[in-house]
Amino acid sequence: MSNSSGLRALTEIQVGKESVDGTSVAATRKLAVTNAVYRRLETFEHFDEQMNGLLMTSQAPVLSRNHTELELTWPLDFEQILLPLLSGFKGAVTPTEPGTGLSRLWTFTPAVAGDPAPDPYTLEFVERSGDDRAEMEFPFGLCSGWTITGGQDGLPEIIARFFGRKTVDSIYTAAQALPTLHHASNARWGIWIDDTWANLGTTPITQQILGFTLEYSGAIRPEFYLDNRADLDFSNYEYGRRMLDLNLTVVHDPDSAKLIQTQEAIKSAGTLATVQLVLTGAAFAAPDQALNYQTTVNMAGFHADDSMQDRGADQDGNLITNVHLISAYESAEPQDIEITVQNILPSFP
Repeated sequence: MSNSSGLRALTEIQVGKESVDGTSVAATRKLAVTNAVYRRLETFEHFDEQMNGLLMTSQAPVLSRNHTELELTWPLDFEQILLPLLSGFKGAVTPTEPGTGLSRLWTFTPAVAGDPAPDPYTLEFVERSGDDRAEMEFPFGLCSGWTITGGQDGLPEIIARFFGRKTVDSIYTAAQALPTLHHASNARWGIWIDDTWANLGTTPITQQILGFTLEYSGAIRPEFYLDNRADLDFSNYEYGRRMLDLNLTVVHDPDSAKLIQTQEAIKSAGTLATVQLVLTGAAFAAPDQALNYQTTVNMAGFHADDSMQDRGADQDGNLITNVHLISAYESAEPQDIEITVQNILPSFP
């Protein structure tokens, strides 16, 4: 057996944008990820309860459904973040040019009620051993949800969850180079909290936020209809109510800027809170040097029942509590969530 057998470092993930939903395309971009879990899901009828006298009938299992899932984890960057946003949050986004050089601004403002019309992708999972490769892929790859985490050390991280149609053993798409990516450390997150969306960006929260988790889910899911599909996989996706959960780990201190005291009153009154999370990266080269790589998340939400209820937990000697917001419609905007990404990509992948 090869000494390299089963090493995670020999796994490759590649992606291609589909022009027709569910029609496989060759990969045009290699992804740089730290972990990938591929689930080749097949459901069988095993006739477990079909009896013949005292013994189970010797009946071969029959395949009844095909499905694929893929979970990817990587340090958050300003390029690959477009994949989960385009394939699950809002598709068909065309970037604008905020500067005079190569800078591009991608604005994701999904409809409060309506189909996010995600862009479908073919995703390849490649297993290598030396020059030998085994490749599995699935078409109609869409992102069902993602989680972004920011802490005190290192780089922020994203976990993106994808689903797709039947897995096909296919041919590896060669000659894809590793992409050029740009990152920023957790220390470059800035957080603003205010009472209205229009005021976001005016009240920075400093020396109180130790970390956060932002989770997006619920917007799209595969649906298996009785459509006489020979591949026994889903016909299309359905969209539902999207959910965004924001958890902030906050130091609470009577001598601080009284963030917790203010939010307690907002929670008791059942009032919306608005939050802005901004990750700032390196500056662009001339002539866009006044602009930076950047990701901005604006969100409106109500405090969940468990928000700030547990007090006195310890982190690095600090008394901390958890602010938990659940996204909700902000009528004046009107929006519940908006994400912008500034990079130099005119398209993805």
